[in-house]
Amino acid sequence: MNVDAHHPGKSNAATTKGFVLPLTLWMIALFGLGIAAINTWVSAAVENARTLQQKSEADVTAANMTNELVYAMATRPMSFRGLEVGTGMTRPDLGDAMSIMASNYESSNYVAFDGRAYIPESNSDYVLRLQDGRGLLKLQGTAPDPLRRMLAFFNVPETLRNQLPDTLADWVDDDDLTRLTGAEKSDYERRRRFPPTNGNLLTPMEAQNILGWDEIPEVWEADMQAPLFTTCRVTGFNPNTAPETVLLSYISGLTKDNAAHVIEQRRTTPFRHAQEFMAAAGFLSSAEPFFFSVIPSNCVIVDLAHRESGRRTRFSLSLVPTSQNKPWQVDYAFEIPSKFSGTVDGLDPQLTFPAPETLNPDSGRDNRISGLR
Repeated sequence: MNVDAHHPGKSNAATTKGFVLPLTLWMIALFGLGIAAINTWVSAAVENARTLQQKSEADVTAANMTNELVYAMATRPMSFRGLEVGTGMTRPDLGDAMSIMASNYESSNYVAFDGRAYIPESNSDYVLRLQDGRGLLKLQGTAPDPLRRMLAFFNVPETLRNQLPDTLADWVDDDDLTRLTGAEKSDYERRRRFPPTNGNLLTPMEAQNILGWDEIPEVWEADMQAPLFTTCRVTGFNPNTAPETVLLSYISGLTKDNAAHVIEQRRTTPFRHAQEFMAAAGFLSSAEPFFFSVIPSNCVIVDLAHRESGRRTRFSLSLVPTSQNKPWQVDYAFEIPSKFSGTVDGLDPQLTFPAPETLNPDSGRDNRISGLR
């Protein structure tokens, strides 16, 4: 006899149990997937918030550091050593013409503008590097030969070395005449690329829009590590602040050994004038007597890096005291790509960038040095 036929309730109960169990398992699985999705979303939101916080902190720090730099550069004298930030200021010897030309003010301490690392007193979580724009290769107004020599250090093919100065000159000039290996508007239009601006470059990175300049990634990677190029509007060349590659590019005939000797000597005893530099370099140059300028310019490239995360920001700062708007400007600013970042260690704790309170302990008094404005 079929029991289920006489007891239909038992059959329905078994069927219900067989349906509820899979449904429960599915609900548990879906609930678990929902929790996992929420956890993923929360984790992403937390990470985004952390990144935003880090960026905000970096922006605030960069703004504070800009203010401190402007204050220091506007209130302390610049000498052949760099920014004089110590006490016991001395004046040039009026009987020494070279001393006067070099603005030979010296104090008990100075900040060099040659890219060495300083720990800001106001925020020791960061490291600050200052590079004088006069010690870099200018992308506007530089003769082709120094540029070709620099490109040769990076093994750029000779054909491209000859082309890049021409395409650069055609990009910034205001005519449509094409140089021998240059390129003008029609050449860019054929390649469906943005045409030349016919004006000065705003940043060194803009040069990557120029034909041929996007084919030298090794050069741009080196520039990300430490600046080689500048768009600062400065004159002259400063052998006290130039990196080795730039020294070898600007000074024809300078050997690597002599360049290393120059850098080693200037680190402790910067050159007061061109004659001292040429003596250290081991050659004499009678050409372009006013080419050298041993005092940093009013334009500085600033690298600001977080010591732990390695996050780096670079900006160009210029003092423009004759401006009708404000006496300084940030020419450009950008974040260095993360692949060129890393933790910063091996710092000299003696190299610190003074806070405004250190530069001016008597905040109620005028801290400007008489006769130096």
